[in-house]
Amino acid sequence: MRLELGNCGNDDRQASASLTVSRRQLLNRAIIAAVGGLAVLGIASPALAKMTQQAAGYQTSPKNDQKCSGCALFKAPSTCIMIDGTISPDGWCRVFTKKSS
Repeated sequence: MRLELGNCGNDDRQASASLTVSRRQLLNRAIIAAVGGLAVLGIASPALAKMTQQAAGYQTSPKNDQKCSGCALFKAPSTCIMIDGTISPDGWCRVFTKKSS
């Protein structure tokens, strides 16, 4: 694919600038732009990705040895990356993900 910028006249003596863009470069740039746009949307509206406490099966008491304070998704003092609302460090839900040691 060749994109030309400059004078569109038929006079060969006049200088014209040309820009060559391959399909691969064009596709790569489009993908980068799309991913960048999605990243901006993700940063701008993180609350949209959170589920309700009810949908996650959240409870304010631990389940066996699993509790929110031991979950990788829990953010002290009382929030969660995945669950909306105030979260107890002693709570539990179905998306519990044990912190790596």
